[in-house]
Order: sequence, then structure tokens, then C-alpha cells
Amino acid sequence: MLNKSTVGKTSGHQTPGTNTPKGEGKPLRKRARVSTQKSGSSKLEDQNVDGPENQSNKKLNAKKGRPDSESRRFKGTEDIPFEVVLEVFCRAEPGDLLRLSRTSKDIRAILMSRRYAYIWRSARQNIGLPPPPDDMNEPQFAHLVFDDVFCYVTNLSSLPDYDWEYLCQQPADYRELRLSVLPSESVQVEQERVLVGSNKYGRTLKTEFELLKSELEREEWISQKQKELKANQEHAKLCVQWFRSTLSGRSKELEALRTERREDIIGRFDAIGWGEEARIMANEYGNEFSTHKFVRQTKKLTDLVWRRISHELLNLLVMHKTDRLRKEKETTRREHYAAFSNAYIRIRDTLDLRQPLPAVGDILKYEPIEDIIWLLDRNIDDAYSSSKISEHLPDIIAEWRPKKTQELADLLGITGATALDLHLATSVFECKAEGCGARFRFFGASRMQTWKPGHSRAVWPWSTRWIDSNNAISRVSKIVVEACGLDPAVATVQDLYDANPLIECTTCAGAKGSRYFTWWPLILSHPPSHTIKIHSSCSAAVKSEIALKFPSSDENLSCSHCHSTILKESMRSHLETTHSIQLVERQNLLVLDLQAIQEHWYFPLLPQYEHHKSSMSLFEPGYYKIKASLLGSP
Repeated sequence: MLNKSTVGKTSGHQTPGTNTPKGEGKPLRKRARVSTQKSGSSKLEDQNVDGPENQSNKKLNAKKGRPDSESRRFKGTEDIPFEVVLEVFCRAEPGDLLRLSRTSKDIRAILMSRRYAYIWRSARQNIGLPPPPDDMNEPQFAHLVFDDVFCYVTNLSSLPDYDWEYLCQQPADYRELRLSVLPSESVQVEQERVLVGSNKYGRTLKTEFELLKSELEREEWISQKQKELKANQEHAKLCVQWFRSTLSGRSKELEALRTERREDIIGRFDAIGWGEEARIMANEYGNEFSTHKFVRQTKKLTDLVWRRISHELLNLLVMHKTDRLRKEKETTRREHYAAFSNAYIRIRDTLDLRQPLPAVGDILKYEPIEDIIWLLDRNIDDAYSSSKISEHLPDIIAEWRPKKTQELADLLGITGATALDLHLATSVFECKAEGCGARFRFFGASRMQTWKPGHSRAVWPWSTRWIDSNNAISRVSKIVVEACGLDPAVATVQDLYDANPLIECTTCAGAKGSRYFTWWPLILSHPPSHTIKIHSSCSAAVKSEIALKFPSSDENLSCSHCHSTILKESMRSHLETTHSIQLVERQNLLVLDLQAIQEHWYFPLLPQYEHHKSSMSLFEPGYYKIKASLLGSP
């Protein structure tokens, strides 16, 4: 019913092939009447289907002594046999024949004659177009497919929605069979597609149906309309398939022409040294070169056109190369940063984490390393980055460690504080990052290299910006130190590890007589407002009872001699086998055995960069029912 490609361009019914050229103002010619010949034919032998030359015209030409169309010679083709002209027509396309038929009356007379209908069939077969429907001849079908028309039935304004209101206007006898009797069309309306019908065609069907009086006639009429609609729908499918196939083939043909032009342009750039950059840009996804208005054309490139467009395309390549080199340098720098970061982490994990070590950012900002990152254009491997880190790390540590430890000591607020004060058990710090509030002791490298907002892997230099001393927790630590009979002014973290006091929180006492116990340094993570008791001399029986209830987890420890990370269960055998150390007699429980050899190991940075592991202990805090006789004096 509708030609999709031309919906909305014209209105009203047009006879195929009779649209008047713009500006001429000539009226449309009417179709010749069909007369019945003696032979029984229903159409004139020489019927004109696209602006006819009727039989009276032929008689008029004969009276005036004019030759008929078969004997005419077209301008410029006087020496060409008529049969050759017909052969040329047969090799054309239907759209070409339509345009030829409008160039002269002589050509039109030939092409619109039924005698030469085979020309149209041959032209249609040249492009694989399906045959015309039963209600159209070849020129009409060519007009529908190739001319700029709107609709053979009606205009868009009279197309109602194919809804119940429209259907109610149709006879009830075939209303339920609407989709198999009434033609419909899917059209785009704003953001959606709607199904529409034709009021004109609907009224025609209704009139035809109501003229039929008998039930049998109406049933036969409905059956016939169903067959006609089905045939039209099948024909439409064939036309859509042909259109898609033609469109795909044409797209490939146009793309080949564009590719040829692009390669021609790149070849011309080769002559001035920019061909390689053009190829690089053309191979990028969504690049501006291949889609440029001067490149993505189907016209063949000429020298004149090249001189006109070359300057703009060259500027495009210059900007692309500048941006490409910048991105390549950024990528190379990121790879260098990653290589040196990973190399330092590998080396750092083999060092004594009880001593302060620089953060990854301090390594990357060290001038010799930074120069390599920014100035070296080639990629580097692990061996190269590791060798450079090993070469410069002693100098970095020698410069960094005294300066940063003093910055941390200044946070204690003690006049004349030095790095030695950081090892005091009462020196406690807190993270100021929003939402954190973690408390920690000065555990050498395992703390100093990690503190920064977000707590992710440090990629910038270590700073005290996010650290502050915590006086409230410092007072709790002082209570524990004094309860163990130690001097807060000189007692170190190691002194409290050696004392290993059992600490009870009376505020957290549980139900049914259970009591809450914890250990050093886990008390640092406890609320400082709670009331605590210190059992500095608890018996081994208490430790055994707690060790049985809360066995040691699978966390690792670091060897004090080689700084390797060792499983807790393997620490004793590692010390005896690898370092040939004679250890004290083995304890039955792993936790107690590890405590007996504590001078040979320390807690590593595990899990990496997590602050809540800043205070670690072999014993877990929890609720216990312990006899008072087993506890020492608080």
C-alpha cells in the first residue's frame, strides 16, 4: 500500500510514470481507455501504460505521412539499427527505462507499447527484481519501485489507526478476519510504530461486500480477498528481500570506492613522509581520518582535488601524531611506575619490617628513579627495575629514615622527642582519615609506609598529614606498663611483649559469670573509657586454657633472621633447619611454643596495608570463666 521510502513527500493518487517535471505546470494525462478487440483481447495491442499514445494518434500519424515508432530514427542514432537500440534497452534497468521514456515521444511510444513489454521484463531481470503484482504491469511496477511517489491508495492524513474504532466501520462478517482481509501498514509516528489502515480502501471493500446479497457470494468474496491480500503480502516480502540484497550490494560497492580513494590519499602522503601516520590513524577504531568528508567519498581523486584538500588532511595528521606520542609517553610512564613499584615491594618484603622503610611513593619520587620513569622511552623488565631499586635503595633509606622518624616523633608533643621515643610502649598514634580512626603503635616499616587516606597501596610519599598521637589510648598503655612494674618513661613495646600481661575489662563482663580478657597490644583497639584490670602474673594454666579455646590461626610470621614469611606451624623447624638455632624445649600447644621463641620472629605486614592488624597477638580476646585462684593479683 505504501512505498516506505517516500511516505509524506506527496499526496493524492498519481498515475505511474505521469508525474510532471517540476516547474512545467503541465496537467497529468489520463490513462487510455481499454477497448475490446475482435480477437477477444481485453487491452489494446499497443496500449500506452505510462502516458499513452492511443490508436487515434497512430491514425493521425499515418494520415500526415509520419512513420510509426518502429521505423523512426532517434537523434544521434540514425546509423544504428533499430534492433541494436532495442538490445541496448534490454540491458538497462527499469529506473533507466522510466527516465528514457520521458526524454522524447518516440522513445516513449516504443517503451510504452505492449509489443515491447519484454524490454521491461529483461530490465527487471537484470537487477533480480521480483515480477510485478497481478494488478500492475511492468512500467507501473517500475514507477512504484524507482519513482518518488507517496501512496497509490490515499494520503497520510486519511490513514486512521488500525484500532477498534476503525474496525467498527467495517461489516461484522469479516471484522474478525480483519488481518486477512483488510490491508494495513506499519508506519513510524514520532517515537513508535503504529498499524494504520485506509479509509478509502475500507469503504471500497464495504461497498463491494454490501452489494452481495447471498451468503455464498459473500463467503466467496471474503475467501477471494484473503487470497489477494496473502498474495500481496508474499510479494511484498520478496520485494523487501530484493531491496535489502540490493542495498547490501550497493553498500559494498560504495565502500570499495571509498577504500580506493582512501588508499590513493595515503599513497600521496607517502610521497611527503606522512603515509605511515595516515595508516596508523586509519587503522584506529572510529578515527577521524577515514570518516573525514574529504576521504570518505566515492569520487575518484584527481590532482586538482588533491591540491585543494591536502593541507587540511595534513593538519589532521599532525595533530593526531602529537596526541598519539603524548599518549604513548603516558602509557610508558605508567608501565615504568608499575615496574618500579612491584620491584620495590618484592625487595621490601625481604627486609626487616621492624625498621622504618620508605613508602612506594618515596621510591618513585626519588630523583634518579623519577628521571628513568620520565625520560626512558623503552619498556623495562623486572630485572632492570629490580637492579635500579637495589642500586639506589640504601641511599634512599639513609636520607629518608632519619627525617621521617623525626617528623613522627614530633607528633608526640614531647619536648626534644627523638626516634627512640617512638619505641616506647606509651607512644600510640591514630589515623585521621575520614571514617577510619584506627589506632596503632610504632611498628617500624609495617606502619610508616602505609598511612594515607583510603588505605590502599601507597603510590605517593609517606607523610604525617593523616597521623596524630592518641593521648587517650596512650594513657591506657601507661596503665598496663605501670601494672607490670615497668617505667613508662623507658618501657618499650618489646618489654610489654615479654611481660605478656592478661588484661581484663570489667565493663565488658558477660552474663552467667563469664569475664572478658584480652592481651597486649589488643587493648589498644579497646574503648579507652572502659575499666580494666591487669593480671601481670597469670599462671601458665590460664594461658593453656585460653590457647585450647582459641587456637592459633593460620596467619604467617616473619623470621627475625632472614625476614622470610613463614607459616606459624613451620617457624620452629625453619629456625632449626635454615638457621641452625638451638631452641628451648617444644611446648605442647603451638601458641605457647611460639611465645617461648618469640625473640626469633615478629608479626609481618599481613594482610598488606590493613590498619586493623597494627596490633597483633597470639592470643585472641574473648569471654572466659577462669578461677580466681589462677589469676595473679591485679
